[in-house]
Amino acid sequence: MSYCSLPRLTFSGLFQADVSTVNNDVRHYDVSNFEPAYQLPQTAGALNGWWNPEGSGAFRLINVRVATALTAPGTTGDPALGLFVNAQAGASSAKLVDLDPQFQMGSALFGLTLVLTDGQTEWMRGTYASAAFRDIYFGRKAGGGGSGSASAKFTSVLTDLTWDAAADASQVLMALKAGANANGGKLSVNLMTYGFSTGRTQGGLTGAIGLWQNGDPDSFVSTRRLAVANGAMATAAGIGFCDAEVQDNLLSLDLSNALPLQADNSLRNIGDLQAAILRTPDSVVATTTTAGISEGQTVPQAQIKLLGEVGYLTANWLQGGGLVDLPLDAEAENLIADHPIALVLPQGGGNWLVAIRETIGGLLVRADQFEFRMDPPKTGAVQDRLRLRATRWGKPFQGAGVGLSMQPRQSGGGGGGTGPTDPSSPIPDVNFPADRVTFASPVLTGADGWAEVVLAASDPGNPRGYIDGQLYTIDYQFALTGVSPVAPLDSVVLHVRDAFEAADRPDWQQDIAPFMRQYDNLYPIMSKWLFSLSDPDVVKEHATLLSFAFERPLDDPNHMPATRDLSEGKRRAVLAWL
Repeated sequence: MSYCSLPRLTFSGLFQADVSTVNNDVRHYDVSNFEPAYQLPQTAGALNGWWNPEGSGAFRLINVRVATALTAPGTTGDPALGLFVNAQAGASSAKLVDLDPQFQMGSALFGLTLVLTDGQTEWMRGTYASAAFRDIYFGRKAGGGGSGSASAKFTSVLTDLTWDAAADASQVLMALKAGANANGGKLSVNLMTYGFSTGRTQGGLTGAIGLWQNGDPDSFVSTRRLAVANGAMATAAGIGFCDAEVQDNLLSLDLSNALPLQADNSLRNIGDLQAAILRTPDSVVATTTTAGISEGQTVPQAQIKLLGEVGYLTANWLQGGGLVDLPLDAEAENLIADHPIALVLPQGGGNWLVAIRETIGGLLVRADQFEFRMDPPKTGAVQDRLRLRATRWGKPFQGAGVGLSMQPRQSGGGGGGTGPTDPSSPIPDVNFPADRVTFASPVLTGADGWAEVVLAASDPGNPRGYIDGQLYTIDYQFALTGVSPVAPLDSVVLHVRDAFEAADRPDWQQDIAPFMRQYDNLYPIMSKWLFSLSDPDVVKEHATLLSFAFERPLDDPNHMPATRDLSEGKRRAVLAWL
C-alpha cells in the first residue's frame, strides 16, 4: 500500500527552495582559480555565481493546505479538509541538498517535519525520512527550460508520528493512524514539485499522505509502473513515467508528475485520456520478454478494456493531488491481475492509441536508497547495503535475476559556460579508479522480492584533484532481454570520500584551511553576512556555535555543512580543532 491508494490525504500550495548556486559549477571548488565575481548573481554576460549565490539551502512550504481527504472514492466533508500542512513548526527550515556538484539530479531533503494544523492545534506531526527526488521530467512545462520546465517527486515515509485528540474527528486521519500503528509507525508520503521560478525561488507543490505496509520500500511505490517505451522522459503524447496501485477493486493512478503542463502551470489538453487494460497479454519465454501491444500502437476497442476517464482537465485537478481512482468490475479485476494497464486516446472509428503502458510483463525493479555517502579508511574498505525490490504485476517477484554494472569513466559535467569570465579549471572525470568500488552481480531476489547488494568502497585517492572524493554510478536492470527501460537517471550513485586522518591536535593551515576556504567561497551567505570560515581567529570566536552545528546528525536541519558533502574524517578534524 502507499499514498496512491485509499485512505489518503492530498494537499497543495507552494514550496520555496532557497538553494545556493555558487556550488552548481564544480570548477568553483578550485580554490586556486576562484574569483570574487563567482559570489555575485549572474548577468547577461557572465554566469558568475549563477541565479541564487546567497541561497541558504532552505526548503519551505508556503500556504499548503489539505485539498482532499478520502476513505473511499467521492468522500466529502472530512474535518481534515482545509488543514494547513506546515513544515518546521517551531524548528529550523529543512535543507535541500545535492549529493555533489557533478550529480545534481537527485537533490535530497533533510530535516523536514510535516505538521497538520488548523492554525491553533497540531492534529498530526511526522518526520520526513530523508529522501532524494526521483523521476525528474525536464520539458514538462511549455515555454521554459532547465529547472523551470521540470517536475519531480520526493517519495518517502513519515516516522515519529504524533496525534492530537482533534484528529479523532477525521475518519481519514483515524484510518491512517490505525494503519501506521499496525505497520511500524510509518505512513507513505509524496511531494511533487513543479513550475519552479529561479527569480522567486518558489514553485508549485502537490502531494499525498497514505498507508505504508511492512516490507515495502521507503522511497518509491513498489506496485505497478507505466514506463516510456524508449527510455525518454516522456512519450510522444507528453506523458512521463508514473505509478499505479490496485487495491480493493480499485485502480489508483498517480499522474501528478506525468501529464504535460502549459506555461501557466495548467494541464495541456492532449485529448480524452482514459485508463484501460490491454487484453493481449505480454509474453515471457525463457529470458526474453515481449509486449503484446506496444506504446504508440493503435488498436480497436475490442483489444482493450476501458476503465474510465482520467478527468485531468477539470478545475484544480493537479492541486487535488493528480491522483485518479477508478473502480474495477469483475472482468477488469480478473484481467488486471496479469495484463498491462495503459492510458489510451481515441483515434476515431472505434480505435484507440496506446499513449503509454505498463512495463512489459509487469516487471519492475528499483533501488530503495539510491544515493550513498561513503567514508572509507586509509586502508581496507567501508561497506553499505543497496536494497533492490522486484515486482511482477505489483506482487513480489521471487528468484528474479538483477544485473548491476558500473558506468565507464567519463566527464562528470557540472560546469557552466566557457566564456571569458567563466572558470578555466578542468572539469573532472568520474567513475574512476573503477577498482575502488566492488559489488556482486547478478543477484537474485528472495520470496519477498528483495535483494541486497553489499557495496564496498576503498579510498579513491583524490582522483578529482580540487574536489573531495569521487562519484561512481551503478546501473541495474533485470537479467532479461526486452524489458522496459528504466527512467532516465534511475541509477545508484555513490559519493566515495577521500580517506582523511588528521592529527589528534589538527593544524589549521595544514589540516583545516584547504576545505574551509572552499566553504567560504561557495556559500557567501556565511562569509558575507555571518562570519568567515577561512579566518581561524574568527572561527575561534564562534567555536561553541560551530561545534554545535558540526556535531548535529545528518538529518538535523542545523547540520553543518548544509551541503552534507564533508567527509567524516574532515568533520572529526574540524571538531578536534574547535
